[in-house]
Amino acid sequence: MKNKKKIALSVVAVICVALLTALYFWNYSREKRYDYSEKNTVAMGTIVSQKVYGDYSAKHIEKITALINALDEEISWRNEKSAVAKLNDGQTVVSPDVGAIVSECTRVSKSSGGVFDITVGGLTKLWSIGEEAQRVPDEDEIKKELKNVDYSKVYVGGNTVTLERGIEIDLGAVGKGAACDNVMLYLKASDIKGAVISVGGSIVAYGKYNDKGDKWKIAVKHPRNEKEYLGIISLSEGFVSTSGDYERYFEQDGKRYHHIIDATTGYPADSGLISVTVVCDSGILSDALSTACFILGYEKSLPLLREYGASAIFVGEDMKISTVGDIDFDY
Repeated sequence: MKNKKKIALSVVAVICVALLTALYFWNYSREKRYDYSEKNTVAMGTIVSQKVYGDYSAKHIEKITALINALDEEISWRNEKSAVAKLNDGQTVVSPDVGAIVSECTRVSKSSGGVFDITVGGLTKLWSIGEEAQRVPDEDEIKKELKNVDYSKVYVGGNTVTLERGIEIDLGAVGKGAACDNVMLYLKASDIKGAVISVGGSIVAYGKYNDKGDKWKIAVKHPRNEKEYLGIISLSEGFVSTSGDYERYFEQDGKRYHHIIDATTGYPADSGLISVTVVCDSGILSDALSTACFILGYEKSLPLLREYGASAIFVGEDMKISTVGDIDFDY
């Protein structure tokens, strides 16, 4: 019952943030804006906030929601009919979405020295953070599951994906970013003038919302005060993803156990960070890199960000804010 109350409060908090974000955009520039439609829905277990500019924008919101739900059905390991569930069951699957996502993830795994690894599926289930069964596993249990964490045992050939026996993948760390990539493809192929769409902690900004071509203003959530923003990112177009220890967690004996697992230890990452926001030109990469950087810590993340041409905002346990790369962040 306590866990259900926590989930309910979390949903309310996310809705409040979404409403605050909507209010911010409303106050930001009322003049010369294009006609728009906006709506908050639920998909991928989170709040999806859409603001779409241009003629007939309302019809696009429904199509974008369907697009996000379709990807969720394909990549959620909890859906026994999904491609990921079949992979974890030992089957070979053919899926353009899963093939593309897994390929990018293995690339980031190599670049990050394996701290980011989608083959943590067994560990995800073991910890079950955010669910009724959440607990701190025994060390022996973690060691056993770590034997099945190895991204090199994932094989991708175009759209075909296969896992070695015993390997289980979890695309939760990149699913929302991947959804933003699919949304961007849709937006570019449509008659939409501009849009800003958030899928939980991942955001895609596209086109323009007024004739002047003002930059989008993206609010970054405060990692310790859900009623406040950490600051505002000004962005012409692109993707923004945030990973933090406040998204899903529980506390035991005065210690916070969050859902971002270090694939090299089997435990929640402990790098001295509480939040990382990454800005780049790919939804999958923004999501994967924010997770990888959260695990690596500030110093070790710098080469990784340079490799992918990404920018980032780091927040330490002492609430010290550091920025990396070409990012316009007002805080």
